[in-house]
Amino acid sequence: MQPMLNIAIRIIRNVGNTIIKQYEINNINSYCHNNYDANIFIKKINKNLNNMITKIFYNIYAYNIIITHKKNFLIFNYKKTIWIINPLDGIMNFFKKIPHFSISIAICTKEKTMISLIYDPLKNDLFTAIRGQNAQLNGYKLRCHNYIKQKNLLFSLNNNFFFSKKQNLNLKFLYKNNLISIRISGCISLDLAYLAANKIDCYINNDLKNFYYLLSGELIVKEAGGLITDFIGNYDYKNSSNILATNSSIRKLIILKN
Repeated sequence: MQPMLNIAIRIIRNVGNTIIKQYEINNINSYCHNNYDANIFIKKINKNLNNMITKIFYNIYAYNIIITHKKNFLIFNYKKTIWIINPLDGIMNFFKKIPHFSISIAICTKEKTMISLIYDPLKNDLFTAIRGQNAQLNGYKLRCHNYIKQKNLLFSLNNNFFFSKKQNLNLKFLYKNNLISIRISGCISLDLAYLAANKIDCYINNDLKNFYYLLSGELIVKEAGGLITDFIGNYDYKNSSNILATNSSIRKLIILKN
């Protein structure tokens, strides 16, 4: 697994370097006239990144790959290995010059994620995990805390949580009683990486339409000792749009009982 991880690190850092250059020269005033201009900008960035990543893969695997696209994801099939890459998670943050976005890679075999990477190019933070071999941030082992702090709990939610009918009542109680602080970051992969690194205490998504967004962070959270379930505590969360990622103590506070 280590050789494949090394290849993935090389790819993700190359993509990160390109994104940083684009971020530095991005003149937001040139694209802010209307939403159509924003869409053009985003499509252009995605196209450039996709072309770059595809070229890297062709250089490595000599065209012995099958490439497919699924919305914001590039999928590379090489023999029995599938690479699922999100070249820019948090693209609206990137567009608005908010320094919170990432590149993510999940490498899967037999429908299991074996290697995960999440890279924040601005902070040069590289989160990695190999199945059964722990998770790391810049080479240092990650471990989710398994206790509840008395205060200063920080939860991250998906964009439309407060506008959805599928809300978690226990979570609303905790929030209204000032027991937790809440953030909506706009970057799912970094939310999960931050959970593994104890930068946040819980990630909740009640409307996950594409499981690929969770894929890279899923292995990192689990290898760091975190738990992922749905809102009622089931581990078959891949068939649910409700995702709860946290440690076992906080999970008991907010899962909905039948």
